[in-house]
Amino acid sequence: MVSSQIHPALSNQNPKSLKKESSKKVEVEAWYANAVFVIFMHVVALISLIAYTPTSKTLWLAAILFQLGTCGITVGYHRLWSHRAFTARGPLRFALGIWGTLAFQGSIKWWVLRHRLHHRFTDTDHDPYSAAKGLWFSHIGWIFSKPYYPRLKSVDASDLNADPVVVFQHKYYVPLALFTGLVLPTMVASLWGDALGGLLYAGVVGRIVIWHCTFCINSLAHYTGDQVYSTEISARGNLFLAFITNGEGYHNFHHEFPKDYRNGYRVFDWDPSKWFILFFYTFTNQVTSMFKVPDNEVKKAKANIELYKAQKTREQCDWGADPKSLPTITYNEFQSKVKDEGREWMLIDEFVLDVKEFKTAHPGGEKILKAYYGKDSTKAFYGGLNNHTKSARLMLAMLRIAKIDRLEKISH
Repeated sequence: MVSSQIHPALSNQNPKSLKKESSKKVEVEAWYANAVFVIFMHVVALISLIAYTPTSKTLWLAAILFQLGTCGITVGYHRLWSHRAFTARGPLRFALGIWGTLAFQGSIKWWVLRHRLHHRFTDTDHDPYSAAKGLWFSHIGWIFSKPYYPRLKSVDASDLNADPVVVFQHKYYVPLALFTGLVLPTMVASLWGDALGGLLYAGVVGRIVIWHCTFCINSLAHYTGDQVYSTEISARGNLFLAFITNGEGYHNFHHEFPKDYRNGYRVFDWDPSKWFILFFYTFTNQVTSMFKVPDNEVKKAKANIELYKAQKTREQCDWGADPKSLPTITYNEFQSKVKDEGREWMLIDEFVLDVKEFKTAHPGGEKILKAYYGKDSTKAFYGGLNNHTKSARLMLAMLRIAKIDRLEKISH
């Protein structure tokens, strides 16, 4: 039987290998083309919200395209291609690849390589959107700088290069994205006479919303929330973020177990992306396998964190004086102090307890305590008069002021 222990990682520090920053200082160069495009999209979206009111059908179209684009990112780019959390047949892979273009977040290959790098070097200089550089940078600031990722070449891309859907989408990404993200919503909305609304709301505004929902995982999911499975890195679990990203908000679990097809581990965790994969696995032939981390590994991770947090709580508590630091007195001295000086002392487990300040708080009343002043009340404490609770036994340590010389006590 292997004994359980707290893993060294529970020191709440990253492994030294992850903390090492690149020794080569690189001057960050602005990515002007990207910045102009992103700013332009935001300006158009803002003007649209102020100056134009779309039809209800157009808003429904925007919502549908948002869901498809989000699904393309969370189920496709993220869980299928980045982490290979499940396997899928060609038709579903193609659909997810096309839906992903709706998000305007780059091609599958571009997105996946950076995401794999993010998982390898989370919170370091090699993390493309490192939370250690602040909320602004991790949310959107990173896309305003020309990428310099010296360790990107170490990320395996063989599976991506061998995937015909990835290769096709990467080659034709720009025209595909412009068509699905801007042209298509314009054409569809024109069917009910709101082509401009389709372009502005189902197109531009919709792309902005998907951007920021996804970017919140890079920023807020590393800033606020719980850490149930790991405190080693900044990733956190956040229910609100799970709602706006179809389940990606359980980020602490995801970073600890990235290959699991679930981000929401528990059955009732809000994770539509998980349900999407499970549905296609159960009722179609499009998802052929799903990876689930063994429950035992999840339990161990949670247990280690609970132990770590318990240790932190213990460190904040006063557990009384260290027995080794207490002075030693004789049994005669103990009795003399009570008899001649009126000390309100009693003896339990060979420790002298001063109950003067505690007596009024004693649940059994002062009278019982006074009957044992100057006496050894060990037997009475441990069941003779009362079976005291664990908390009562811990309280004894707070009352200790000295210890009795054992050999001298035996002689009595």
